[in-house]
Amino acid sequence: MTRAVTWTHPEPFTPSTATRVGEALRDFLKAEKIAAAPVIVGIGRDRIFLKELRFPPIAAHEEANLVRFQTGKEMVESVENYAIDYVYLKNGSTDRQVMTVAARRDLLAMVQKVCQAAGLKLHAVTPKLFGMPLALALAVQPDPTPLAPKKLNVVLNLGQRWAELCFFKGDRLLQAQALQNGPLLAGEIKRNLAVFQAQSAVNIDLEGPDALYVFGDDAAVMENLQAGQHLPVRQLDPLKPEAGLAAKPAHFAGAVGLAALWASPDQPPVNLASPKRTQAPVSAIQQRGVLYGSAAAVLAVFLIGLMVYGLSTKRGEIERLTMDRAKYERRLIDTAQERAEVDAYLEWENTTVPWLDEMYDLTARYPWEVGVRVNQFAALHSTAPKQKGAKAWPIGKITLSGIAPPSKDSLIDKLQKTLMEDPHLRVERGKSKYDKAVVEYPLKIDIVKQDAAKYEMRLIVPPRPKTVVVEAPPEEKKVEDPMPDDDEKKKTIPDPDDGGQR
Repeated sequence: MTRAVTWTHPEPFTPSTATRVGEALRDFLKAEKIAAAPVIVGIGRDRIFLKELRFPPIAAHEEANLVRFQTGKEMVESVENYAIDYVYLKNGSTDRQVMTVAARRDLLAMVQKVCQAAGLKLHAVTPKLFGMPLALALAVQPDPTPLAPKKLNVVLNLGQRWAELCFFKGDRLLQAQALQNGPLLAGEIKRNLAVFQAQSAVNIDLEGPDALYVFGDDAAVMENLQAGQHLPVRQLDPLKPEAGLAAKPAHFAGAVGLAALWASPDQPPVNLASPKRTQAPVSAIQQRGVLYGSAAAVLAVFLIGLMVYGLSTKRGEIERLTMDRAKYERRLIDTAQERAEVDAYLEWENTTVPWLDEMYDLTARYPWEVGVRVNQFAALHSTAPKQKGAKAWPIGKITLSGIAPPSKDSLIDKLQKTLMEDPHLRVERGKSKYDKAVVEYPLKIDIVKQDAAKYEMRLIVPPRPKTVVVEAPPEEKKVEDPMPDDDEKKKTIPDPDDGGQR
């Protein structure tokens, strides 16, 4: 314990003044430099209802309702106006014994208002009586006699205008009386002692009492008590273990006992701020159901979160694609003229035949023989539309007709075969006309677009035969013949390059 101070609030503690009392308490704590902390409020005997109850063992979830029902039968007011809690006196297999405590709900509301106005957190509201056995044990150290299980202890707690007389069997509360601190106090104590001893005379489990323990420092009251009854009076100081704390002893007996009670690891004490409540029975099936339900709920939350994330991702992707589409549409509009020009160029490029390359390749493939020649040659662009699904279509057409000696007609078949081996040509030989001297043949060649790099044919010209020029002797010239020209003086041989005489 680090501090012990007393404070007299400026006005009576009522529902209408509770907030102002709390504000005054806040100012007092601030002036004393006491930090805010959880609060345990001890209330006096005159503000609570005490009752000892016995009942057979019942299910745990029904016990709170039974205690509340049994307590309500002893009250003159409706039990709904009270907060009820209880502590076990005996929890056996054959019967149970509890001490039930009831306090008005408006009193608890007043305490709550005081704590809120003072900036304090209400931890518990409990009777001071339950802290008296521990305060007595601390005050009589190192004497262990009052703590004996069968020892009857009579404890009087004195205040400025109030007094509480308590009877304990060891640390178990048997009876408590609220008294007035005045001239008649000694007589009231003597009468209560006599009545209690008469009622418990047949109880062989009680021993004593040996003294009247008093928490108080009023000399006149102590003198009257010593003269008014037969038990020796023993004045105690609850702050005896805490040297150096100056305060009135009686005011702190309950507080010291409650602090020790809440620090004990034993069963929880009475707490009217959070009383025991009825609990539904818990079964293994229900627990499994709750577990499976929780797992399903977590899974559902995870799946929903995953779906929300997926939807948000898709929405973001849709927005991005929409923006890209708008950007590309603007770009298409801005580049419409350029695209039209490019499309026109591509159309021209895809439908234009490189006639020089085609004529060169045809010349390279044509038979290089005397008497085999071309009489007519025509090259035209194709006007046939592109067929749907076709990968290639004719873009040009060559028609030619030629003549060849009948003995060399096979060369024309060989030419057709050679042309058909080229994948970008479609060759068709028309009906030939046969004569004794020559064979007239027609050829139709359809041309498909081909890359310029594939025109790899090389024209190989056979070497020309040597030409011998012979001059006629002068004496052999005939007079009747006209004078030939100089060119006719030369005798020539057939030249395959031009298919004629040279």
